Amino acid sequence: MRHDRTMSGRWRQAAVLAGALALVGCTPGGPSPSPTAASTPIPTDVLAGISVEVRQGRSTWADRVVQVRVTNAGPGDVSVAGVRLTTPDVEGVAATDKGRVLRAGVDRDFSVALGDPVCDDPGSSPASVEVDVTDDAGRRSTVVAEPTDPQGHLARIHGEDCAAVAVAEGATLTLADAITTTDVAGTPAAQVVLAVEPVPGGPRVEVTQVDRTVLFAPPGGAVSWPVALDTDAGPGTATLPATAGRCDLHAVADDKRGTFFGVHARVDGVDQPVFYLASSEALRSALFAFLRTACGAEATG
Repeated sequence: MRHDRTMSGRWRQAAVLAGALALVGCTPGGPSPSPTAASTPIPTDVLAGISVEVRQGRSTWADRVVQVRVTNAGPGDVSVAGVRLTTPDVEGVAATDKGRVLRAGVDRDFSVALGDPVCDDPGSSPASVEVDVTDDAGRRSTVVAEPTDPQGHLARIHGEDCAAVAVAEGATLTLADAITTTDVAGTPAAQVVLAVEPVPGGPRVEVTQVDRTVLFAPPGGAVSWPVALDTDAGPGTATLPATAGRCDLHAVADDKRGTFFGVHARVDGVDQPVFYLASSEALRSALFAFLRTACGAEATG
């Protein structure tokens, strides 16, 4: 019985304390809870001024890195805390958490690396960008928008990616590390060798054309070299006589794509988008050495 009375007394004390707390919480005139900075969104007129665009620089082309350009046309400064690009053409999310201040009237580029290409069934949904922004008051919002892509970078990259994947299923393409030089109608030419090795059990691959580069072109200034390589005929090589396409030092010194050769191919009779075959470091060095001789200047690369 003493145990019951003791417990009953404790319950009465707890009830009194709870009632007192309830009265304190309901006291008229007390301050109402204010939203925290983290839960307060940035004003809509500021968010409405933020837009996104996909771009790609020449220096990041080979690495499959694109730039998401974020423009702040709104009335207030913000800071970008993160950018995420999603597209059905690649796996995963291309993202960066590198923060930058984005003042009103200014744009900034955020580089993001694309995932592996999706070629079998990429889907048809549009690309989407999420931009995490904050302001000086500590308010936070995430802008979600479909990016513009006026130069068609995402479509081009997808075409290049999937053409390279399709060709690789049936053939291995390589550019030889070494070159020889010759004279074509009085013009020095570097002999670049393209080799094709069939993949056993793979589809038929025909290489039909190789495009000139910014720095190297077929004799006479043509835009491409005609090629006739066919895996049905077994391994093969084609020689591309390359003359100096440009000799101005600015073009050579600023080169980003001058040793990437555009390849046109068919896979099981289906024409593929152009994709690019990169020169090895050894071939690149040999080509720039040739360029210095052919141009009669100290071109560097």
